[in-house]
Amino acid sequence: MKKKENKVVYLTTNKGKFEEAQRIFAEYGIDIEIATPDFEILEIQAKTCAEVVGFSVKYAAEKTGRPCVKSDSGLYLDALGGLPGPYNAYFDKQIGVEKFLDLMKNEKNRKARLEDCFAYCEPGGEPIIFTGGGTGTISKTSKGNLGRWHDHFYIPDGETKTLSELREEDREYEAKFWGTAKFDFAKWYKENKM
Repeated sequence: MKKKENKVVYLTTNKGKFEEAQRIFAEYGIDIEIATPDFEILEIQAKTCAEVVGFSVKYAAEKTGRPCVKSDSGLYLDALGGLPGPYNAYFDKQIGVEKFLDLMKNEKNRKARLEDCFAYCEPGGEPIIFTGGGTGTISKTSKGNLGRWHDHFYIPDGETKTLSELREEDREYEAKFWGTAKFDFAKWYKENKM
């Protein structure tokens, strides 16, 4: 990873996160380096994305010796006692969308909560975590072609389409259902670190 000591480094391998962060941070005049880590960022097993991303960003800041930011998101289903929560990627890899929806087909309680977390940490410091998200329901079928696995069946409250379908129509409109974590970080960083 190329060193630019005056920049915060945002570690991600997700192209969509990269593009969104670039757009948001540019609006705030924040000079941030977005990089794919050249090491594995450790993730703990925890009940919330906030706990996972807090641990990971602190680990990354210590490993790089630079201020780092990292994001994570999770989907919490009432019917599953909060699962998959921060284990979205694991659920997707192990069972995928269709099998997941098949497991949920007879479930009446389809309420869900989407959590989006963004964390900042300096070497030797403690993570500062910003959270966002919203509530919604789980559809009975997979709809849409964009996004992560849960985007194809999560319908935000007040909508009739999945996040994936909403993203296909209007990315900026769909982004509002993730909450303001990245914007809250950008405002905080501009006020406290620039």
